[in-house]
Amino acid sequence: MSQVKINTKRSEVCLMDNLKRYYSTDAKGTTAEEYFETDLEEALDIVGAGKYQVYHSILMLATLSAALLEIIGNAFILPAAACDLNLPDHLKGIVTSVPNLGVILTAPLWGWAADSLGRKPVLLVSCIIAGALGLVAAFASTLTGYAGCKFAASLFLSCPSSLGWAYISEMLPRRRRDAAVLACNGFLMLSSTLSPVIAWGILSFDWRFIRPWRLLTVIYAMPLLLVALGVACADESPKFLVAKGKKRQALAVLKKIYAVNSGLTEDLYCVTSLRDDGKRMTTEPGPGCVVAKWRGDSTLTLLRPPHLKWLALTGFLMFGLFSLLNGLFLLAPDTINKIFSDPIVDEGNICVFIDQSSNDTLNKPSEACVDTISHATFLIMVVTTLVYSIVVLLACLSPINKKTLLIAMFTTVGAACLMSGLQENRLVAGVAMSAMQLTALGIGPLTAYTCHLFPTTLRGTAVGAVLMFGRVGSVAGASAAGYFLAAACAGTFYGFSALLFLCAALSFLLPTHHVSHRSCDYEDTDAR
Repeated sequence: MSQVKINTKRSEVCLMDNLKRYYSTDAKGTTAEEYFETDLEEALDIVGAGKYQVYHSILMLATLSAALLEIIGNAFILPAAACDLNLPDHLKGIVTSVPNLGVILTAPLWGWAADSLGRKPVLLVSCIIAGALGLVAAFASTLTGYAGCKFAASLFLSCPSSLGWAYISEMLPRRRRDAAVLACNGFLMLSSTLSPVIAWGILSFDWRFIRPWRLLTVIYAMPLLLVALGVACADESPKFLVAKGKKRQALAVLKKIYAVNSGLTEDLYCVTSLRDDGKRMTTEPGPGCVVAKWRGDSTLTLLRPPHLKWLALTGFLMFGLFSLLNGLFLLAPDTINKIFSDPIVDEGNICVFIDQSSNDTLNKPSEACVDTISHATFLIMVVTTLVYSIVVLLACLSPINKKTLLIAMFTTVGAACLMSGLQENRLVAGVAMSAMQLTALGIGPLTAYTCHLFPTTLRGTAVGAVLMFGRVGSVAGASAAGYFLAAACAGTFYGFSALLFLCAALSFLLPTHHVSHRSCDYEDTDAR
């Protein structure tokens, strides 16, 4: 309420000044309309941050959460669908990574579409189609049909899984973007707790009218269709409208935001026109970062010194991060389920249980296939996801140096990965493997480092390239983990641990000087 009052007072002062100038022109005959022509950033400052942006940010957070739910939901669907779909262990990683594969292939296309057609229509269409195809996957009778539907849906998931970050920022004044994006990033991580909670509630029952995993697939896809209803009522980004020369439409959106925030009428908004700053912007959305670039810059510039070394460093670190977060960690539910569902083996590390499970699968007839998930698995996933999500949220809001945060994160998760493969206590091994989701701590700092290390004219391309390395890491990590857990289990944990320790060592090469790592803004300040 205090923010709304401040903005209201500022607008009243602006309005009084407007009236005074309306009845008197200066020596050059300047009119009130010319006096109150301002750029978009100043217009957003006058609008302020209030109820409108809260509602809009909640809607975008729901969109991002719906896409995340659809992507990570495979980790709980596939163990329960393994028997119906005849899914072998060595293919689980590949099928689990299918949503990330579609995101990789279509990310540039959706970025172009959002810049060309607008945030709202592109987000609306992608949510509807992705949700509809997700529903179709629930009724697939074969592994090929299920994987095909999931892959088709993933071609439309890149937009709702990333565009919301830009959409949130472009509705806010600059001074409020950091706090809003950080809060949404933390709550998005917290929303991932819904995935095991929903799975626990659905898979715990043997439904008569539908197989539990099919119902779970439907429930994971439905949020995309529900958020589409909210997106249909949203306003287009004023930043996009100004970039397209539609300044009147942008001003209309600003007036609406002002009216909702202040409780006053739209006529009292003192900005009468928006000034064109001549910059053609394109946005590459990412977690905690909205950046701008000018068209016409050569992408090949990134492959030349001094940019090449920073691209290689940040790209590799993002690759290592996502190979765990969206790779090995996606197989954690199935792996933890094996160590808590085996009645034969009493003790041993994770690999002992995995090897025993593989032998049982080869020796048992097909009718003996088991696709249940233990309550212990759900309990561990729910509790650890909730705890680690709160840790990520608090760390994102803390003043800890981002370089220190990255080094500590990679080292901690590397140690947890190694412990999960060596620990013979089932509970400790499960908790340690769940700790891999702490890699989410590194997304914001790495993206922000990318924004700082590259000049303004290359930031959009650089962030897109680094995030692409991460998406490749998602597919490579999940595919490698799925295959090697069945073929060389111990080597899998050793290999991923070595990758994380290498990333921790390479993080020392990042700049040590203090910069704002929390988000990128639209200022024309090149990295030095």
